[in-house]
This record gives sequence, C-alpha cells and structure tokens, in this order.
Amino acid sequence: MGLKMFDKKIYLCGFMASGKTTVGKALSKKLNIDYVDTDELLVETYGQSIPEIFEKYGEEYFRDLEHDIARKTADMKYGVVSTGGGMLTFDRNGEIIKKSGIIICLVRDFDVIYQEIKSDKRRPLAQTKTKAKLRDMYEKRISKYQKYADYTVVNSGSIDDCVKKIMSIIDEN
Repeated sequence: MGLKMFDKKIYLCGFMASGKTTVGKALSKKLNIDYVDTDELLVETYGQSIPEIFEKYGEEYFRDLEHDIARKTADMKYGVVSTGGGMLTFDRNGEIIKKSGIIICLVRDFDVIYQEIKSDKRRPLAQTKTKAKLRDMYEKRISKYQKYADYTVVNSGSIDDCVKKIMSIIDEN
C-alpha cells in the first residue's frame, strides 16, 4: 500500500471526541498496520489512568509524560497513531511528530462533540469546564492543530466515510 512508499506514520489529531480513536482503529485495520493511541500508550507505560495522573501530579506533569510518548511514537517505523486531544497544542510535540509522519486533523461540529464528552469521566478537562469554556478551548486548539496538520478531514458522516477520505489522501502521497 502507498504508506510504505513514503515510509512514515499517519498521525490523527483533533479535539476530544473528534473520532481519532475510532477512525484510527478502522484505518489501521484497512491498511493492515499497527494502531497506537497515545493516551493508551501513556497509561500502559506509566501504570496510572489519565485522571489519576491529573489528580495526583497535575496537568504539567501529565504533559511531560505525554511528550515522552510523542518521542516514543516518533521512533516507530509504521502505523496509525491517534494523539491525545492536547498533544499537538504543545510545539515540542508538534515538531517531533511533524518530522516523523503525515498529520491529519479530524474536525467535528462542536455541539456533537459536547454531547459526547459532557458526561465522560475519562476526560478530566471536560469535567471541570463549562460548555462555553470547552467551546473556547475547542476553537483555540483547532488553530494549534492546523499549525502542524498536513491535511484536515471533516468527520461528519460514518467511520467508513472518514476512512475513505483519509485513504484518498494517503494514495496521493
């Protein structure tokens, strides 16, 4: 498949609940390559859930661990990598990832996202912010994702539709 010709990974970035994990798993299956979720890798590597890390050590400590995970994924040869919602909001992560793969930003309507995250206890930032604050965070993060993204894909239909859009991008590379 085209992926091995350019010898890079496909990174999916986007706000919480933009579809990175679901689309990433489906894409990796379609391409028959490994799938990595940076949040899952962080939990496996450090043996604590993300809410536990936030509660015990704070967001800054979590972001340092997340940076280590960004470096770890950059060393992988191939794969589809879903990044945590905040990973690409930090230049140190964006610069590492940009050098090691194609970055695709998944975008969804904020109201759709909000309905999905408002009661999800696994998302510590979503639990502590109002809808207005989350919308503000969404708008600020989108511009940061765009700084590093090679492509933007609107995820407004089915998982298969989103995967097809990404496959057409991969085929062009």
